[in-house]
Amino acid sequence: MDGDIRSLPFKSDILNTEFDLHVYLPPNYHESISYHLAVAQDGQDFFRLGKIGRKIEDMILEEAGPETIVVGVPYPRVAARRKWYHPDGEELPQYLQFLTAELLPFLAQEYSLHEDPEGRVLMGDSLAGTLALLACLEHPDTFSRAIMYSPYVNDTLLSKIDESSHLGTLTLYHTVGSEEREVKGTDGTIMDFISMNNDLHERLNANVSNYRFKTLDKGDHTWYTWEPDLHKALHFMYIFNA
Repeated sequence: MDGDIRSLPFKSDILNTEFDLHVYLPPNYHESISYHLAVAQDGQDFFRLGKIGRKIEDMILEEAGPETIVVGVPYPRVAARRKWYHPDGEELPQYLQFLTAELLPFLAQEYSLHEDPEGRVLMGDSLAGTLALLACLEHPDTFSRAIMYSPYVNDTLLSKIDESSHLGTLTLYHTVGSEEREVKGTDGTIMDFISMNNDLHERLNANVSNYRFKTLDKGDHTWYTWEPDLHKALHFMYIFNA
């Protein structure tokens, strides 16, 4: 791989958390160029299991996709992940504030980035996919593009969709696996991700013009399902909707 993957320390005062951000820089990065930005929650998994650096680089070099920097935001522990990403999480407002008021300004100081929401993509799997959509709903002037793998869906999220007047401005890629009828959560709860994602699809399909929904054949709720599809998600986001 010709690009560079590095660790970038960052302290969030809002979340009172220190992060080692995962960063992919394209080949021949130069400050005179404005780069697209992709931000992944569950960032350590997108880099380690999803191989996002290599997939972004293939898109740039082989498909003439836009020059894109990827930043992965890791979570320190499972309990924090639920507080930050869940639609009813007690620290969801703080996490969204962290994204908009701390992380983006910090990255803009470190790298040369496009400033408009069309130049940013949020990515996430499961609850992190939910968070990607929530950020677009709550801050459409900042984020308008999201890739969601098997997001968690509840009435709170569906209500926020129903209340949104900005769905037509969004570009969304959304999948669920065909074998996600009984998914065990970290708290032991068994959840039907197929039904909840079909409900989400029904809401989004009626209102989002740039929307792709897929049921991944023989797909379960793991990176064994998501990783092989990630290049297709990037193609939809960066090539088809360039």
